[in-house]
Amino acid sequence: MENIRTSRIDRHLYINFIRRSKECINTAADAYQKKDYNAGAICSVHSAISAADALCVYYLQKRHTGLRHDDAVRLLESIKDIPNVEIKEAGKRLKKIISMKNVAEYEERLIKQKEAENLLENAKVLFEFIKSKLPE
Repeated sequence: MENIRTSRIDRHLYINFIRRSKECINTAADAYQKKDYNAGAICSVHSAISAADALCVYYLQKRHTGLRHDDAVRLLESIKDIPNVEIKEAGKRLKKIISMKNVAEYEERLIKQKEAENLLENAKVLFEFIKSKLPE
């Protein structure tokens, strides 16, 4: 894809990204239970990013390395080995999750309980979808 900054990654390393994603989603769930909504939101976002990286590494042998979040979504959606309707839905979910990245990490306001809950649920759905598209 033109104008998307990427790094080449050996296909077999997808396993590291999906493991990172799983660890982040577990930590997000733990944080939510403790009412640590900001930490949970950050971990949900990073779980989604790592899951998307895992899928891109496996199917494209590259991952997004740029600053534009929309480019990460475009790279994910460029995977042709997954039915278009499914990959577009995953891209839409990823975009929704990463739209909260700046709020969770940098803005002066704190994450609300409902925002943390929505991020966690969306990250879980995205993780399970991506995991289902990767080898065991």
